[in-house]
Amino acid sequence: MLVGIISDTHGSLPPSILTTFEDCAHIIHAGDVGASSVIERLRSIAPITAVRGNCDSLALGLDLKRFATVVLDGVRFFVTHTPLDAQASLHGHGFIAPQQPLPHVCVHGHTHITRNERQGAVLVLCPGSPVSPRAGNDPTVMLVKIEDSGVAEVQVVKVG
Repeated sequence: MLVGIISDTHGSLPPSILTTFEDCAHIIHAGDVGASSVIERLRSIAPITAVRGNCDSLALGLDLKRFATVVLDGVRFFVTHTPLDAQASLHGHGFIAPQQPLPHVCVHGHTHITRNERQGAVLVLCPGSPVSPRAGNDPTVMLVKIEDSGVAEVQVVKVG
């Protein structure tokens, strides 16, 4: 199973993303969507899990929550926009209750900088931004390959 991960689109979706995500069975958007058309275009490719970012307003007409969870082919994903919410939740001070199992993968956005690191048993990912990267990075998204109920590969894809 292939999962596309994107964040911080701020109302714009480069056409190359549709090709990049064409083989994805699911797409995760980690906030700062910016326009309902972004969600609609992504949903035309695959089912989507999306959260609200600090720049998303109710005026978008989207019912986005601060946190989301989804299990894809046996892999538990936790999605939020800010790294602070991600860290708090992973340490029992946020959305994930202490008695709940930790996710296999925690996805956040907000920084516009790619991140792929392990914190204990949890893989923490940030796909960067396909439209406004920071810190000299390229515009990027991520592809996560799931095999045998586990993460087999994480690929950072430059958006051209």
